Amino acid sequence: MILADSSALIEYYRPSGDPLARGTVAESVAADSVAINGSIQVELMAFASRQVDHDNLAADFRAFHWLELGRTQFDLAADLGFRLQQAGVTVPATDLIIAASAIHSNATLYHLDAHYDQIAQHSTLKATNLRPGS
Repeated sequence: MILADSSALIEYYRPSGDPLARGTVAESVAADSVAINGSIQVELMAFASRQVDHDNLAADFRAFHWLELGRTQFDLAADLGFRLQQAGVTVPATDLIIAASAIHSNATLYHLDAHYDQIAQHSTLKATNLRPGS
């Protein structure tokens, strides 16, 4: 299972998006292995520029696998954040929640966000940075 972070999905949906990210996400979509969660959904849909884009995202997201966010994931995110702080690393709470969702679901997180690389260095997160040269 692939948890596609908003950073990877933005490149996938952007016509001029990074070819590596677009292709990698497209392969996962074709294989029916893409998952999202509520945080990722909000990050993309809340900022759609047009109603048609919002509606298209909603339709696509209904086809993706859905990872629930509950107490277990939030507890894990809080623990991750604490451990990272102890190591001198600060990352946004939403990134902690998304990483916890991937860890809990044993999914690989596709992203273009260096925060996830930092989280992976200090946890069991399986993260693949789709940024060229990463």
